Amino acid sequence: MAGEKSRRFLKIGSGFFVSKEGHVLTTGLLPNADRVWIEHNKSYLLAEEIGHDPICNLSLLKLLEPPLNINYVRVNDLSEKIDIGSFLLGITFALEFEVGPTLGLMQSYEYSFGKRLFPTRMLRSSLALGPGEVGAPVFDLNGRFVGITHAALPDLQSSFLLPARACKRIRDDLLLSGQVEYGWFGITTTRKLNQSNNSFDVVINGFIEDSPAIKSNLKVGDVLVEVGGDSIETQGDLANASFFAVPETILEFKVKREVKEMVIPLKVAVRPKNQKLTKKSAASVLNINENNSTSVVDLNSTGPIIPVNF
Repeated sequence: MAGEKSRRFLKIGSGFFVSKEGHVLTTGLLPNADRVWIEHNKSYLLAEEIGHDPICNLSLLKLLEPPLNINYVRVNDLSEKIDIGSFLLGITFALEFEVGPTLGLMQSYEYSFGKRLFPTRMLRSSLALGPGEVGAPVFDLNGRFVGITHAALPDLQSSFLLPARACKRIRDDLLLSGQVEYGWFGITTTRKLNQSNNSFDVVINGFIEDSPAIKSNLKVGDVLVEVGGDSIETQGDLANASFFAVPETILEFKVKREVKEMVIPLKVAVRPKNQKLTKKSAASVLNINENNSTSVVDLNSTGPIIPVNF
């Protein structure tokens, strides 16, 4: 209405340089922001958004006029596991305070929180994060970049970190095209008790229409053993394999069918925004809901429950 003042939102967070050209990796950027600037060495520098990944809520920015001799973080493909109990050091920007360190411990590797499956394997740390500290770089005591602060768990004095390997995968795609293209197989899975060793197997229980999986030799009932050389023991392992799968490449699925193990090639596709379940998959999903399987996520959602597909 006439005379009403327009409302403006200001969002402050942590971020860090990932190139000498002034690229910045951060999280939680306001969508379609009118103006973005970086506070660096007590100066305010205008920046533009290069790209955003909504799945991991990561944004890549670039300074319009980067200063000389920027100190930046080398985002390497650190694929080796970090020992539980290792010290971690975060460099954060809390509220309007000065940039400073925060110390914590590596606690565990997690694939999910509640009933929500993460897009890839997360690190859980004892870094207690406050407002403005999400989006900060975290290092080990050897100075190696291990991940970015992704989400805070204030009630547990804990936090989730998106690991370095995932940061590199997202940064590289955003640099190349401004968006991230994830791999997709087009399968839904459930867990089935393996009575021979009292553990659970990850079993294919359906396919998505027009997916690579439905065009392959995979079958409903196949027990997943490995995908791309990575062992599959949980649905989180499968999510991790899908996260790092490169579209338009061939990936080998090792499955157990009855008593026989076999290797089946599958051409990875780009993950679409919308998928349709086949009739067989839809029936399987109903069974999943009735059995309270962990294949179903977002129990607090008011909309329809969507089965996890990879």
